[in-house]
Amino acid sequence: MRHSDVIVAGAGMAGLLTALALARRGAHVVLVEPVRAGGGQSGQSHGYLHQGYAYGPGEPRLPAMLGSAREHWQYLLAGISPVTADSTIAFSDTAAVRRAERYWQDSGLAVRPRPTPPWLTGAPVACFASAEPTYHIGDILRGLWAQARSAGVEAQPGSVLRIEEFGHGVRAVLTEPDGRTALVHARAAVLAAGAGTPGLLARSGLPAVVQLRKAFMLVLRGRLPAVSVLFPEREEHGLFLASRIGDDGQTTWLVSDFQSFDSSGADPGQLAGWWSRRVLLTLRRVVDAAILARVDAVSGYPATKSGLLPSSGTVAHEVGMELLGGGAVVCTPSKLTLAPLAARRAVRTVATRLGMPFAEAGWDPITPVPTDLTLARETWEMPMAGLNRADLLSEPPDIGALSEIYHR
Repeated sequence: MRHSDVIVAGAGMAGLLTALALARRGAHVVLVEPVRAGGGQSGQSHGYLHQGYAYGPGEPRLPAMLGSAREHWQYLLAGISPVTADSTIAFSDTAAVRRAERYWQDSGLAVRPRPTPPWLTGAPVACFASAEPTYHIGDILRGLWAQARSAGVEAQPGSVLRIEEFGHGVRAVLTEPDGRTALVHARAAVLAAGAGTPGLLARSGLPAVVQLRKAFMLVLRGRLPAVSVLFPEREEHGLFLASRIGDDGQTTWLVSDFQSFDSSGADPGQLAGWWSRRVLLTLRRVVDAAILARVDAVSGYPATKSGLLPSSGTVAHEVGMELLGGGAVVCTPSKLTLAPLAARRAVRTVATRLGMPFAEAGWDPITPVPTDLTLARETWEMPMAGLNRADLLSEPPDIGALSEIYHR
């Protein structure tokens, strides 16, 4: 049996931030990841790191949380260049724009008026601009992973099968890539496995405190403008749209919406077909036809969202939960933007258990890291750092006949 101070299950955004902060406090951290750092939910994000208050008056505590998370991101991303420097928020209802401007300002974001941009349709649309950037998620994950390795975080390829109480701490049962079982005894564990957390909890005999939801992402490629836009229509259909620019000069639009589904519900193929048609119809309504004519390829992929079941009104408020008498912390934020808050909560809990002082999280601004995979293998011991395409520039899996739906 191996020994460590902390075992962290999952090398996504929350897991990396937690492992890094604890290692910087002197803890011996074993970070377990089955595929690659950022290969789960974090790598599936469109990179909007959405910081505006698009969710309405039903979440009155969310603006303060978004503002706090924004302060962390401003510091962490000071050295990372965004893909787009700001965002456009557009409505067909002028009164809705006035309400949304207040929401964004409450979240600490500057807003300013802007005319309807040329890539939007000529139909009546009211807009404002917000200082919300978009990023390549791969750039962020690579930088965090490099910092974690430099801080002494021990990478362990494999999966955490279960967590159980053991002595004055916990024992993790791991499945290694070759199928062998390994045991790690730690003083504390952080469960940051995203969509894999419910299975880990069930195998460990722990409460089912994580909710899973299925969502979809639409991917359009072509000679498109690099834009970041949010259409937060409640009565109709709201969309997030973020851009990526590929090595070939082609632009990728990543499109998602406010709709998610119970992951145990209807057939995913039927859901994908219904969802993609709805998104494409909305795009045709709000995006100029000449812009959409530049689209060369349409595809998409399913994504699973996870977050703690709400005990305070909404899932967005929940960023950490203690189990096994404080020996394990579930660190599964429902929104990627909230990952620093979830990690900070986990670090505080574990630091207290280990008798370590806690003031701030202890992160440094992320430094851009070369994406050359040969360098990655030599420096970061693959497969933990296969992040070159974590920002979805590679081909995503299809969800149904999206091309056929689009051309109809």
